[in-house]
Amino acid sequence: MRELFQKKFQNLFVSIVLHETECLLYCKVFKNGKIEKSFTKSFLLTPPTEALDKAIENYLVELQDEYRFVYVALLLSTLGQGAIEGTQSVDFNKHHVDISSVHSVSFAKQWSAYASYIEIKWAKNLFSDVGLDLIYSPFVVLNDFIVNEKLRSKPTCYILNCHDFFVIGVFEGKQLHFGAFFKTQSDTSFSHTDDVSDWEHEEQEMGLASDEEMPELQIEKEDKSEESEELGEFGELSELEDIDALPNGDTFSDVDTRTLGHFSGLDALKEEDISLELYGRDLLVYKYLKSALEEYYHNPLYVSQFIEEIVIFDGYEISSDFIRQIQDELMMSVEVHKVNVGERICDIAIEEVFG
Repeated sequence: MRELFQKKFQNLFVSIVLHETECLLYCKVFKNGKIEKSFTKSFLLTPPTEALDKAIENYLVELQDEYRFVYVALLLSTLGQGAIEGTQSVDFNKHHVDISSVHSVSFAKQWSAYASYIEIKWAKNLFSDVGLDLIYSPFVVLNDFIVNEKLRSKPTCYILNCHDFFVIGVFEGKQLHFGAFFKTQSDTSFSHTDDVSDWEHEEQEMGLASDEEMPELQIEKEDKSEESEELGEFGELSELEDIDALPNGDTFSDVDTRTLGHFSGLDALKEEDISLELYGRDLLVYKYLKSALEEYYHNPLYVSQFIEEIVIFDGYEISSDFIRQIQDELMMSVEVHKVNVGERICDIAIEEVFG
């Protein structure tokens, strides 16, 4: 009854994607089963930031005053998250993840995304003055892009590329075999507190989600005591923390030397209008991608098969040179889809709330 009543009113869904120097908001107004309008807003940030900028808070408060029902969703872009094959505690133990310190959700009862309670608490505290309804793992967003494309029957490497990070998932159909999260910029734009006493009993507060296709966490907002608020899915960095300790012993300089021949130097970069920042980022992404694939192939933890194709959901920018690098060095075909991550998060949130 409440859902039928709520559908008659405007429901505003706001997705928030935090970058190191910018906060991007994507908004959709949903009423009577359709989108009435959508709009975006961005705010410049000056890192490091100890708290959410007042301008962002004031804007969200104005939206909450304007619309009867408002759902604020955050893309979790910090370290302390990941995805693994399996859903049981024994699966987390195999991947050296302490299940008591993370919140996990399962997909098709086959694989799990997880995030540490520390990261969840940090996100809630960051938005404590305006309230946070949902938190999404980038692995959840990646999974949504995958299931809305044609499913591959053989193992395929998927990448969700965002401004400050990217995630890798090796999927066979809807089954994840391998997942990894990587930062491409510093993780200091929003500072975490050093006081760990707040996290000690956080697992008791949050609890664990059930094994559902679209599981949720329930949190309370002080200004919406009559409404149950939903915290969506997330995920933690798998066992790839030490990139340079992988089997081939590559260093960043090794990758730089090999890559320069294919990227054709700075003159070619200028000709293709690729900034030095993007060039350096592409080198870093390639290094992490190569290391992740080596981990997948050589670690006995994974039952690996040769991957012939990479599908990139690009929410930021990928250069043509980077694509050629993958094709030439890794001998893989590359398929790129330009995507709007903020818009997709709104769509996922609408689906969760209204089904």
